[in-house]
Amino acid sequence: MSLDCERPESYLGMLMALEGVSDGFTIIHGPTGCKYYPASVSETAFPDRGGEVKARNLFRYSCKYFFSQPRLPCTYLDMGRFVTGATERLKDLYSRAEKLDPSLISVINSPGASLIGEDLNAVSGDIPTVRIDHAEYSGTCADGFQDGVLEILKVIRPEKAAERKGVNLLGLSLLHLNWEDTAEDLKALLGLCGIDVRCTVGAGWSVKDIRESAGAELNVLVYPEYGDRVASFYEREYGIPSVDEGVPLGFGNLERWISAVCGKLGKDPSPALAKIKEGRRMAARSVALMESFHLLPKGHTFSVHCDGSLALAATEFLYDYLGMVPVAVTCPSGAGWERRAKEFVSSHCIPFSDDALHTEAEIMLTSGTLGISCVSRGLVKGYAELEAPGTKYVNVRPEPPIGLTGTLRLVDSVLNIIASRQRFV
Repeated sequence: MSLDCERPESYLGMLMALEGVSDGFTIIHGPTGCKYYPASVSETAFPDRGGEVKARNLFRYSCKYFFSQPRLPCTYLDMGRFVTGATERLKDLYSRAEKLDPSLISVINSPGASLIGEDLNAVSGDIPTVRIDHAEYSGTCADGFQDGVLEILKVIRPEKAAERKGVNLLGLSLLHLNWEDTAEDLKALLGLCGIDVRCTVGAGWSVKDIRESAGAELNVLVYPEYGDRVASFYEREYGIPSVDEGVPLGFGNLERWISAVCGKLGKDPSPALAKIKEGRRMAARSVALMESFHLLPKGHTFSVHCDGSLALAATEFLYDYLGMVPVAVTCPSGAGWERRAKEFVSSHCIPFSDDALHTEAEIMLTSGTLGISCVSRGLVKGYAELEAPGTKYVNVRPEPPIGLTGTLRLVDSVLNIIASRQRFV
């Protein structure tokens, strides 16, 4: 049985980079089919864009261009317009955007509009405008996201600062599961060491943040596939070094991540390491309780289907800390990190598959929707959510998939799956 799994690609990644500007406004020059899903994703992933959560008034956005969605209005190219063009619609929508007084307007051609060669220079005004003729449609979501961030940085050039302070978080996008919770979790750990986070590049930053982002002492990568080229830009143009220790998931990885940042800045990592040690004790108590009921996780199998850097961190953690056995690793993006994840498994002489969607395991680490599918097919007994889309519509409490809270969340998910399955065997 085959399972076709659609992943976000470069076009969606680029749109989410544009939508990640909190005081920006994005226009799609294209048909409605290129608008509906990305607009829904943006609204779901960043509901408090602009500083507050607003009640959704469908009548306010029922007009043309918006089609009952507050995000990503489009020029609704139809049959004839693909021949004659729709510049007049684009100018009209752009003028409406100007009246909303955003700090940045972004205009992007949909795949169809880019094929007919619509000229985005037809729209201009006093508001800084990002114009993107096309995305690299065969690229990954991470590729498109970084392309979008770099296009923004071409238009809103960061200002060189006389004195640098704090860090930027790179490689975190609106498409990452509970991205705001992740940012807050990592900010809290860095704050214990006296390190301020200036902004999260590409996710929730404002135009003011963009201009001031070159005032950071250091750029710190969170999901490397989503930020390595942006980090190179900052280093090349502004001389800001970066730290890339992989995804901060798992106690050991998190300790290395914190220590590397503090080492670069000459800060004492002890307060954050003490907090992580406290998390270790909490996890150890739960594992000890499992042992008293003969429900140890050691030897249980798991598979991974997620981006390469996340797959490596998760695989190392479950193997090293819980003694679990990886039987399949699949990474739709992040080839270099995927290779490292597979080399890690091979180095322990564990036979494994590169097709997690057709390999039986007890637990799968993946997105919520894909996890549900694999449980329904009887491929796995349970799943732990590491990627979006998740299965929860509302998160009242913070639930980051990585960081210290994310590490405890993963241990919690895995132990509960094992306990619930074995209890009724």
